[in-house]
Amino acid sequence: MAQRLQMQQAQAQAQQQAQAQAALLRQQQQQQAAMQALQQQQQQQLQMQQQQQQQQAARQQPNRQPPPNRNQQNQQRQPPQQHQPPATAPPTNGGGAASMPPPKDLRPKTEDVTATKGNDFEDYFLKRELLMGIFEAGFERPSPIQEESIPIALAGRDILARAKNGTGKTAAFVIPVLEKADSSKAAIQAMILVPTRELALQTSQVCKDLGKHLGFEVMTSTGGSSLKDDILRLYNTVHLLIGTPGRLLDLAQKGVANMSDCKMICMDEADKLLSPEFQPLIEQLIAFMPEIGRAHV
Repeated sequence: MAQRLQMQQAQAQAQQQAQAQAALLRQQQQQQAAMQALQQQQQQQLQMQQQQQQQQAARQQPNRQPPPNRNQQNQQRQPPQQHQPPATAPPTNGGGAASMPPPKDLRPKTEDVTATKGNDFEDYFLKRELLMGIFEAGFERPSPIQEESIPIALAGRDILARAKNGTGKTAAFVIPVLEKADSSKAAIQAMILVPTRELALQTSQVCKDLGKHLGFEVMTSTGGSSLKDDILRLYNTVHLLIGTPGRLLDLAQKGVANMSDCKMICMDEADKLLSPEFQPLIEQLIAFMPEIGRAHV
């Protein structure tokens, strides 16, 4: 009888272990499916953003020349003359295909952009990978708002800056954040608060463009996105968290977004974020951050 009871107990334990393993396997499969769906959604958003950027770039290009007439077409069909020098390919870096720079901005510029002190981005001793992203994004020299903001932010001091649209405000706080953050540390190190979902996507794209050589993981979370997908995303490494105050506070209160290592917080369009609608949420959100070393931009 004792042996039979022991065998029954062993069988029951084996069944429980098998059920637990099956439940764990199902949970892992569900998480993998959710991650794949999230990646597909992010790829779709990235494609939409690229299409919008291409459309905007096409609108900013100067008017195209009219199509050639028949005489010009006939001249083009004739073989080239013997004394004509052969066409040479554009120089490339590294022997591969030449990377085309972004189209030059031909719009008229005001003093908000031209009244600079003559500084260069190299003067701020930024990371080499960050400088590569800055120049590849089309930035040549810092604008006035960037000249005033970047050195103070790199020193770890709080900043309140105001400038017109199109003067480089986003890069003025994104560049210091990318410089002070550490991609080797798997923790949320900076929060960027915005009032709308559209602004969150634009800011996220700027962070990805400027920091594409740094290896940072940038996450966008707003009220219009799936809360389940955001929770699953935060189980992986996230360095920069961009979103609206309500959604980020919800993630922090649930214990999903760990803000213990987040020492930088940026508020884009602070006049709206400090309105009575958002100010209580931001105060609660700041309480989750460490008190020592906290910087506001």
